[in-house]
Amino acid sequence: MSYDLAVWEGERPADDKTADRVLEDLYARYIDSDQDHPPTERIAAYVAGLLERWCDLTKDEDDTPLVDRPADR
Repeated sequence: MSYDLAVWEGERPADDKTADRVLEDLYARYIDSDQDHPPTERIAAYVAGLLERWCDLTKDEDDTPLVDRPADR
């Protein structure tokens, strides 16, 4: 089993339906776009924390639950 983890900075949506709409909008704006969008400082720090705890997959190590490296956008 695997899953994608989406992280955004902002207000918590009121319910699951609203969260789904927010995620779809953010995905279209940032992931399905040809534009480069650097992460905010807080999101970059969060990803850095994940990679401190779990090795970066570019280092050929097996001791990680990650199956893909974090998106660069």
